[in-house]
Amino acid sequence: MKRQKELDYVEKYRYLGLTLSENIDYKVSVNELSAAASRSLGSLTSKFLHMGNMDFEIYTKIYDNTVIPVMDYASGIWGIKRYDSLERLQYRVIRTFLGISKCAPIPAVLGDMGWLPVYIHTQCNAIRLWCRLMKMPDNRLCRKVFCWDIETSTRYKNTWFNNIKTVLNTCNLTHLINYSGENISTNYVLETVKSKCVDDFKDRWSNEVRTMPKLRTYKTFKSEFSTEPYVKRHLSRVQRSALARIRSGTFPLEIEQGRYRNIPPNLRICKLCNSGSIEDETHFLIYCDRYTDARNRLLRELPSIHIDELPPNEAITVLLNANTKLVANFILECSNIRREFI
Repeated sequence: MKRQKELDYVEKYRYLGLTLSENIDYKVSVNELSAAASRSLGSLTSKFLHMGNMDFEIYTKIYDNTVIPVMDYASGIWGIKRYDSLERLQYRVIRTFLGISKCAPIPAVLGDMGWLPVYIHTQCNAIRLWCRLMKMPDNRLCRKVFCWDIETSTRYKNTWFNNIKTVLNTCNLTHLINYSGENISTNYVLETVKSKCVDDFKDRWSNEVRTMPKLRTYKTFKSEFSTEPYVKRHLSRVQRSALARIRSGTFPLEIEQGRYRNIPPNLRICKLCNSGSIEDETHFLIYCDRYTDARNRLLRELPSIHIDELPPNEAITVLLNANTKLVANFILECSNIRREFI
């Protein structure tokens, strides 16, 4: 007779690398994965800082191959929902590369880098698992558990199958639930789900850009969600940071610093000139007299640009889309001048 052993009662248990809580709360599982991915991110960050800089393609490739595999481990099971811990981790990755602070608005952080949220990737992994289970033979254990979950879903709302149905319904694919496995095209389902998720995200992103006060300048030149050219250029970390901060509204100007001193927006006046204008990004880059010499030197190197002949919104759009290295150096030079007088 085998010796019997009393099992301990625990609140959570790690099985095959995934931490399961007593109530099957996947938030606990995801937080454990997020902590592990954060350690992987530390390795990426140390390499990035040790090298002094890194190209966008290399940075993205290392992130995709070292951090993402840890973040989305077993996401076919838990990946239907959005988890803030994973999204915040990706924000850290982007901020490190762009050289911006935690105060930078998320729409600008994602918009310039052109990276989609983590939940879109994990949702596609969950849908991929559903397609695989639909095609699996009935004698497989995973298939039996899947059928049990389908039956349980008729009595309980918060089940894996019901969450899958919600996603499929959102993408107008509910009819596939009644199909036999061999009639389901995994590639078609994944492309449809991802396309719908991306379109919905871009709509929300565009609305946030339009309505967020801090993105007063950003919304004048950023209309499409895509990786910005300056992010892909071979810039130094300081140059990239200067462009990212001026674009995201976090550059140390009166319009931004006045927020922390409770100064009304209309009283955040430029202290370097006598125009009485609000010191925002447009005034700083195009109109402030204190930087006239630096601005003229920049425009001589960009003879095709005539910002004096353009309305403010068009002028700043043209300037920020010009030679990014020259513009970044101009921003840094103006910043040094500003620090000398303030």
